[in-house]
Amino acid sequence: MRIKFVSVFFIALFVLASSVHAEQMNEQERIIHILNRAAYGPSPGDIEEISRIGIDAYIEQQLHPERMTLSAQTQSQIAELKTINASMSDLLATFEPSNRMLLKQNPDLRKQVNQDEQSILEDLIANKIIRAVESPAQLKEVMVDFWFNHFNVFHGKDLDRVFISSYERDAIRPYVLGHFRDLLGATAHHPAMLFYLDNWLNTDPNSLQARGKQNGINENYAREIMELHTLGVDGGYAQQDVTTLAHILTGWGVGKGPDITLRSEFYFDPQRHDWNSKQFLGQTIQGSGDSEVERVLDILARHPSTAKHISFELAQYFVADEPPEGLVNKMAQTFMNTGGDISSVLSVMFKSEEFWDKKYYRNKFKPPFRYVVSSLRATGFVPNDFLQLQHAIGGMGEPLYNCQTPNGYANTNDAWLNSDAVLKRINIAKALGHAATFGSSTATLGNTLGNDFSDTTRQAVNASPPQMQAILVLGSPEFLYY
Repeated sequence: MRIKFVSVFFIALFVLASSVHAEQMNEQERIIHILNRAAYGPSPGDIEEISRIGIDAYIEQQLHPERMTLSAQTQSQIAELKTINASMSDLLATFEPSNRMLLKQNPDLRKQVNQDEQSILEDLIANKIIRAVESPAQLKEVMVDFWFNHFNVFHGKDLDRVFISSYERDAIRPYVLGHFRDLLGATAHHPAMLFYLDNWLNTDPNSLQARGKQNGINENYAREIMELHTLGVDGGYAQQDVTTLAHILTGWGVGKGPDITLRSEFYFDPQRHDWNSKQFLGQTIQGSGDSEVERVLDILARHPSTAKHISFELAQYFVADEPPEGLVNKMAQTFMNTGGDISSVLSVMFKSEEFWDKKYYRNKFKPPFRYVVSSLRATGFVPNDFLQLQHAIGGMGEPLYNCQTPNGYANTNDAWLNSDAVLKRINIAKALGHAATFGSSTATLGNTLGNDFSDTTRQAVNASPPQMQAILVLGSPEFLYY
C-alpha cells in the first residue's frame, strides 16, 4: 500500500508543480538551464563552479573538449572494459567463426557467440554511462548521444553486433563538434552503417558480379542518407534522386573473401559499380567510381536543406520540441557560412535570446537515458552494475544501441511523457534513493540541484520521512523535466 500511495502522490505532485512557471530566469536558473542542456544535469559543485567562472566561460570550455581530461579513476574504469578499444578485425577474429555456417549447424557455438557479442554491447554501454556521468566534457558526451541517434545503427543487425563499438568510437566520437562533412563521411565509410542499411549489397544489376545477395540495386542507404542524415524529408529531392544516389553508391561496401575479418574494412568494389554518368539534384555526376560518392557527400553536406535540417534537429534537441523558426534560421545560416562547423552552430544557439527564453526552461521531459544519468550525477552515486542500469533504461523504452529504425529515438515530449513513464522513473528514483549516499543529508542533493523547487515540492519533501526525501526529489517534476 505504501508503494502505491507514494506513486499516486508523485503523479499528483508532478501535475501540480509542472504547471508553475516564472516569467524570467534568474542567474541561478540560467546556470541550471545550461547544465541541463549542455550537460546531463548538475553534479555536486557544478553550480558553484559556473557561478565562479560565469556561464559564457563554461560554454566556451564545453565547446573545446580537447582542453579537458577524464580523471585517473574514470580512465581506469574504462581501461577495464576489455573490448572497448579493440579493432573490428580483432573482435571478428575473436568472436566470429570464419565459417558462419557453423553457427546454424552448432547451437552451442551460436550460444557462445551470442554471449561473446553481448559482452561487446555491455562494455559499450558501460563506457557510455561512465563517460556521460563522469566526464568534465559534458557537451561532447551529449553530442555523442545526439549524433549516434542521428546516424543510428542497430546493434542487433548481423555483424553490427561486433562493429557497433568501433562505429561510435571511430565514426562518431571524434567528429561530434567538428565539421559535419567529416562526420557524414566517417559514417558513410563505416562497415556498421553499410551493413545496417544494406549498402554492402548494392550492385549494378548489369554487372557481371550481380549474383547471390548482391544481385541489384538496394536503395536503403541512399534514401536514409537524404531523408534522415542530410536534406530532410522535405529537403527538395525526388524519388529519382534516391534511385540515382543508389546507383552512385553501387559497389560502396566492405571487404570480401574467405577471411571474415576482411568484412571489417571499407572496400569499394569497382566491378559492382554503375559507371554511367548520372543526374543528381540537378547536377551531372560523371562516372568515376568511388569519387562519385565523395562528390555527392560534398553536395549534400553544403546543401541549404541540410543546414536547415541539422539546425532544426539541434534546436529541437537543445531548446524545444517546436523550436523558434528565427533561431533555426540563424543556426542554418551559420552552418552555411562556416562550412558546417558544428561548434559554431552550437555557439550561436547557446548565445541566442531564444535559448534563454524562460518558456523553454524545464520544458522537455527527460528521456530514459538522460533521466538515469542525471540522477547518477546529482546523487554522486558511483554505479558498478551497468547491466542493471541498461535494463532500467531499456525498461523505460530506450534500450541503448537497440533502436531498430534508422531515425533513432525521438527527443520530443510526446514520445516519452505519459503516466507509465512517470511511474517507471519513480521506480528508478526509489532504487537510487535507497542505494546512493547523499552526504550528511538530503540537503546535499537539494544544494546540488540549486534548491530550485516549487513550494508544493518543497513542502512535500519537508513533510516526508528522511528516508523518503531523496526519492521525492528525484521523482519531482522539477527533476523529471530539464
